[in-house]
Amino acid sequence: MLRMGIVGPASRVVILGEVADVWRRSRPDPAVEAAWAGFLRFADALDQGSRALLASVPSARRPGAPLEASVAGFLAGLEAARAELPSWGHPALADAQAAAAAALDAAERRARELPAASEGLEFEHRNERVADVLDELLPVQAAEQAVRALRRRGHPARAGGRQTRQGR
Repeated sequence: MLRMGIVGPASRVVILGEVADVWRRSRPDPAVEAAWAGFLRFADALDQGSRALLASVPSARRPGAPLEASVAGFLAGLEAARAELPSWGHPALADAQAAAAAALDAAERRARELPAASEGLEFEHRNERVADVLDELLPVQAAEQAVRALRRRGHPARAGGRQTRQGR
């Protein structure tokens, strides 16, 4: 073994390789990293669908997209997200996955009812209906927190990390 080190007082040698092991992180669990990558694809598909639905909301600079087209884009995003559900499968995430699947089903039901439910409504009330559809996806945030927590278990915080003052 090549011994590289620093000679200290009284000819004491500190081996740099031994010191470096103290700060080396353990390798991440491949199953957890695969679940994380799958969740990112799931979230991206869901984000694209949500953006399609939000395009139906008019702003001061542009009229909203036709509601039927926005709902179709949202449903396509839900289907793409549903196809990615198995890709973030992990035993520790079973409950989060089930909650996310139920959220996708509830959002799909509301989205399919949206054109009929918002017919003849004024701007503000129509926007509330769109928000109700998107609110069905709130359990996905809890799923994201579960995936992040699982990932952090494999990466304990390092000493000397980010320091904050108390109360800030």
